Formats: sequence, structure tokens, C-alpha cells
Amino acid sequence: MQISILSFGTLRVKADEMIHSLSAERIAGFYEVDPSGYMRISMNMLLADTGEQVVLFDPGTADFLPSRLKEEYGLEQEYSLEEILQQAGYQPEQVTDVIFTHLHFDHGSGAFKRVPGKIVKRFPQADYHVLREHFGYASDRNKKESSYFITLFFRYVDRIRWLEEWTGDWMDFRVYNGHTRGMVVPRIRTGEGEIHYVSDLIPMEIFLDPDACSGYDLDPELARKEKVDFLGGLDHPCELVLFHDPVKPRLMYPQPG
Repeated sequence: MQISILSFGTLRVKADEMIHSLSAERIAGFYEVDPSGYMRISMNMLLADTGEQVVLFDPGTADFLPSRLKEEYGLEQEYSLEEILQQAGYQPEQVTDVIFTHLHFDHGSGAFKRVPGKIVKRFPQADYHVLREHFGYASDRNKKESSYFITLFFRYVDRIRWLEEWTGDWMDFRVYNGHTRGMVVPRIRTGEGEIHYVSDLIPMEIFLDPDACSGYDLDPELARKEKVDFLGGLDHPCELVLFHDPVKPRLMYPQPG
């Protein structure tokens, strides 16, 4: 199995909002923070090529988002997703499956593109997989997070595949509810070890600190507890892929030494 980590631009966020409960000095020891207190975070997608499937996890942010979101989060995308895939040796038509850990705009709106007069799937041959439980939650427009979900884009998908029905034995997942209700953390078995695509459960290396949580979590205390329980259950070295870390998108855990 071939695993690739593809970075698809950055977002600008307040450091003390992204990372709660830690001092400014500790945060600055990990990441560059500007004089106004802002930092840049990445969007790191994972591509798994099994030989039979080309599976893309969390394809980042669309390039046609409302100007409100682009300005609020300082979206910067040097290359299109098509160009990033081509640099990795793939075409959008080769992607067989897209898996969404959850439906916040920064994790999945890149699965869609705008063409004259309409919005279409960016990966025309791919099945789009999302947890049915989460899709139901995200479809409720009265939720606190409703303006950040992309469920309306799924009207352009001919058939949604529910992750609850996933049958591939090389990938399974756990469900967490602290960041948002029904977020999944996939575990990938490569034949050489395990990779956990930890999404917003552990978005950056600094969140390995048991006290760290995020202002973007729906329930920060539950998110912190879920993270501690997850890490405590890793009894052998495995790789974590960190969606938002601009410095270290992948690392081994438990860490050596």
C-alpha cells in the first residue's frame, strides 16, 4: 500500500482560540505566531493507494467558498487540488473513494468544484463516504456549527455511501463526539504497521499534551477526554497523521524516548 500526505493550503486562526489551556510561550515553542496572535494551520489530506483503490481522506477546502469564510480564515491555496494530485502522480478520475471524517468545510468542501452554472464532484468516478449518524447531525440547520457544514453540497452526489457499511478490511474507524457529533478517526493497516488519521481529535502535535483542547471543539472537555483515552489505548508504536499541523503532519506515537 502506498500512503501519501498531501497539503492543500493553509488557514489563519487565533493561536489561543485554536489551542486552549496552554500558555502563549508553549504554543510559540511549537508554531510561529505573529504579533497579532495569529498562526497558520495546514490542511493535510491522506491518500491511500491499495493497488485496487485510490482513497482520499478529507480533501480540504474548496476554492469557491463564500468570501466571508475565505476572509475569516485567511485561506491560502498556492495550487489547485488537481495540481497537487498530479504532483503526486494521480488524476482526479483515478480516485475511487473519498472518505470524510466529518463535514466541516475545511475538511471536505474540496471534494467539490464549481463549473459554469453548477457545482459538481471533483472526483467524478469516486464513491463519497460519510458516517450516516454524522450526516444526520450535520443536516440540522439549527445546530451551533451549522454554518460550517457542507451537507448542502451532497445534493450534487448521485449516491452517498454510508461509512457504517464500509467493508474494506484494510481500514476501520472509531467515532468521537467532542469536536463534533459523529466524527470518525480512521485506522489504516498498511501491512507494515498502523496509521491513524486523527482528524480534529488530535489536529496538531501540541495536542498530544493531555491539557490541550480547542476553542473549535463542540464540547472541549469531552474532546480532551476522548483524546486522552485514544492515546492511552495505543499500546504499540503507530503513525499519526495530523490534519492541521503546519510543521509535522505525521509522527510516530508513542514517541521514542
